[in-house]
Amino acid sequence: MALSIVIGICYIFWSFLKVYIFGFLALVRQLLQRHKIPELQLRTGKIALVTGGTSGIGFHVSLGLVSKNIHVIMGGHNTEKGKEAIRKIREEFPNAKVDFMHLNLASFKSIQDFVENVKARCSSIHILVNNAGVMFAPYEETTDSLESHFQINYLGHLYLTQSLMDILKNSGTDEFYSRIINLSSVVHNVGSLNLLNFGRRYSHWWEYSPHAAYSDSKLYIALSSWGLSEQLKQENSKVTVNTLHPGIVNTALYRHVHWSIKWLLDIVARFTYLPPPEGADTILYLALSPDVERETGIYYDNCQEQKTCQMSYSDDIINQMQDISNDTIQDKSQ
Repeated sequence: MALSIVIGICYIFWSFLKVYIFGFLALVRQLLQRHKIPELQLRTGKIALVTGGTSGIGFHVSLGLVSKNIHVIMGGHNTEKGKEAIRKIREEFPNAKVDFMHLNLASFKSIQDFVENVKARCSSIHILVNNAGVMFAPYEETTDSLESHFQINYLGHLYLTQSLMDILKNSGTDEFYSRIINLSSVVHNVGSLNLLNFGRRYSHWWEYSPHAAYSDSKLYIALSSWGLSEQLKQENSKVTVNTLHPGIVNTALYRHVHWSIKWLLDIVARFTYLPPPEGADTILYLALSPDVERETGIYYDNCQEQKTCQMSYSDDIINQMQDISNDTIQDKSQ
């Protein structure tokens, strides 16, 4: 037992160290290589769905899409925040087509209800932005008995995407392929994938690292995005799938950071992190720009194509992960 605790503490510390070292390097690059988002054209008549669209980066994605004459459906678990987000958007765009629908990614039943509501109200979905997420949260299991980062960041969004795939396929045209945009993170590069313990639950505090849980979930997003893009290409579907790092952005996602270092991060964030409107730029670029029409299976950072981790190019690993993910979804969604 004592040895297990020591090994666990080392694992927790190493996971913490990896995330912050890699994050610091990404922040330095961000400060040195900022680019402005290209001018984006109107997309009148298009419908977009944004998870977590009521606050943080997601709110500014919703606002940016509305500004281009897009009908936006914001998915979120807090109805009051949804009402407030709509009020703020209509203050700036009085004629905005914007709606809120309840969505709790920690519940497969909630995802099912959300999809039913979307399909009842919309005949088309042209843009799906899988934005919602949690970061560095203490260990918690969802209503489906899965670790929270694993389900909310990754598996819930995968299930949502699969459930909306028919409407996304039917909405794509030669002029505008439907676009699936998945938010990953630069720290997916320090994530790990153990197929034997994929999506595992934890019994002891020393087994769980919130930093590893977050970076791992972002790796799963990058891998599944690549796998889905290849599948859709083989089917000749008019749907693209891309993923991105939005930047190091000053949002409420950092609320779970331990108090012993949060004060320092708050100071750093104030002077160096991107504000949420700029964190939305790459997402809006992928959602709206003609430059990425029919581009798929690509990882973007700062509106530019970037290489992702080597694991993202391993068909065998991705296929195995997809099979396990699909089995878990089938089991939990029944």
